[in-house]
This record gives sequence, C-alpha cells and structure tokens, in this order.
Amino acid sequence: MQQPALTPQQQAIREVRARYERGDIPFERFEYGLNALLRAKSPAECEAILQELPAAPATVLDALTMPPPAPPAPKLPRRRWIIGVIGELQRLKRPWRMGQRTNAVMLIGELALDLSIATLPPRGVLNVYTLIGEARIYVPRDVHVSVRAFTLIGEIKALGESREGIFAFIGEEEPLAEHPSATPAPRLEIRVFSLIGEVEVKQVDAPVVTISRAAPPALLQPQ
Repeated sequence: MQQPALTPQQQAIREVRARYERGDIPFERFEYGLNALLRAKSPAECEAILQELPAAPATVLDALTMPPPAPPAPKLPRRRWIIGVIGELQRLKRPWRMGQRTNAVMLIGELALDLSIATLPPRGVLNVYTLIGEARIYVPRDVHVSVRAFTLIGEIKALGESREGIFAFIGEEEPLAEHPSATPAPRLEIRVFSLIGEVEVKQVDAPVVTISRAAPPALLQPQ
C-alpha cells in the first residue's frame, strides 16, 4: 500500500531527526527544532526553522575525496525508566530521550509512546510492562524494528499482524528499509508484556500529533 505524502511540516520534522542521528546537532537543538516545528503554521515557517539549525558541513572537494567517517552517535544514558501507576502516561507532544535500554511500566491505565519524537540509540531495547490497560507504541518507519509481545488476556497488534484471546503472542521483525543518509538506520528491539489489555505497535511516517490533528490548509500544500 502506498504511503500518503508527507506534509512540509512532517518532512521538516524527519529532517531534524536525521540531523540529530547523524550528530550534526546536539539534543538541545534537536529539542528546540522539534518543538518549533510542532507549532509551525506554514511551510515557510518550517523552512525558516530548518535554516536556523546546523547542517552537515560540505566542501567543494567532497565529491573528489573519500567520505568522512561517520560522526559518533549522540550519547544516551544506558538505562531509562518511565513509570506510571494509575491513569495515563504519554510521550506524544514533546521531545524525550530514550536510553540504550528503556523500561516503561504502567500498572493500570494507558501508556502511549511516540518514538518519532524521541532520541533513538543506534541499537536499543524498549521493554514495556503493563498490568491492566492499553499500551500503544509508535515507531518511525525508517527504523529497523523487531517486536515480541505477549498478553495473558487481550489483543495484540504489531507491524500489521494481530492476535487476541488467552496467551496471545506475536513475534515480528520489519525488514531494514533503505536509509536516505550514510548513517545506518537505528535498530530497536521492543518487548511488551501485558497481563490484561491491548497492545499496539504501529509504524508511522511522522509524529502522531501531526497526523491525528487536522493540519491547517497552509501545511497541506507547499507555498
């Protein structure tokens, strides 16, 4: 199925993520750029924000020389915990950091994580534990992701597959897509355990907040 074309806002957000993953900008500039783009109202604003952020340096000799070594990956904490007890726990609207191993725990309620606005390690693990409730995880389409999800009673949807009932389990891996830059695509392993509830792992082309809300007309068509 052909994916819908990205809006200028979504394209700009993807570019900011790519610059951060290449090491062109620090986390502070990544956070600033993403926050600004989420509030942008027109393609012109998106372009102005991109112009403020550093890009990879280029010289006239680039085409005649060997490509430089890849910059070191942004440093992330080895472990990161995200914990909720009762209610909602969401990471959908503001940039946030993952660790090399991130553990998300929600006892009773709803857990929603948008990884397209998170810093991703080159190789990372996301462990999700829910007791009773719903867990939704949105993964950028340009990430090589594998999913192992289990629920004692409930439903699992992951990478286009679904299971439901008692002792539902899914093990899926998305083939590595072509990456537009020289930087290798991040690799992420997602493990989900749910006692009772629903689990969804879905690939997205842009942050969920820009997909779910109605985009202003100026963002639908480039000026």
